[in-house]
Amino acid sequence: MNFLRQNSVNKLRSLAQIGSRAITTAPPPAHQPAHPVATAIRLTDQPADPITRYDISPPVNWGYLTVSDMNTCIIERFGKYAKTLTKGAHYLIPFVDRIAYVHSLKEQALDFPYQHAITKDNVLIVFDGIMYVKIVDPLLASYGVLNPLNSAIQLAIVVVQSEIGKIVGKNIYVEYSTLQEKTTISINKVIKDWGLECIRCQIMSMEEVTMETEAGKVLSDGNGLLV
Repeated sequence: MNFLRQNSVNKLRSLAQIGSRAITTAPPPAHQPAHPVATAIRLTDQPADPITRYDISPPVNWGYLTVSDMNTCIIERFGKYAKTLTKGAHYLIPFVDRIAYVHSLKEQALDFPYQHAITKDNVLIVFDGIMYVKIVDPLLASYGVLNPLNSAIQLAIVVVQSEIGKIVGKNIYVEYSTLQEKTTISINKVIKDWGLECIRCQIMSMEEVTMETEAGKVLSDGNGLLV
């Protein structure tokens, strides 16, 4: 009886080895689906939404919160503003207090890409720039406007376009420094109600768009299309 049982076990082992060799020698599939974990990791590397890329995600309230230096947290209780937390250790009530907003009080550099503007004499100008902003009132930055830093960028673009529209095209480079000063003053008049302060708005580059410039773009594009 033991001999028959051992013989059966040996046959099963031999069949298992043959099956494993058949599986391992088979060619791999042409396309293998991505691993779900790897896909999730790759998704986190995607560029952030330009509207919320400057926002800081508030942590979960576990009853204890440590606020680092130059940061501040806005706490809501039952959906209503309760208090503002500065640096240090704080105790909260779980499920009652909610960490609604987290702000950095450091000066931040916000850049905006190339934009178009038209001067007083209808000359097309392309410009880009960077503005240096800091939050001076976290409460207004939380409830005064949605996405305050992104709103400041959009405002800066509009203000620069408006100021360029007041200048004659041939004087655009002569009034370069004056343009930046006027832009900073005009921005601060609006964003003070958002709890922000613009330290300075720097126009990085300005270029007059002419027919020669457009022709160069056509020649540089392989398909002969404007880019």
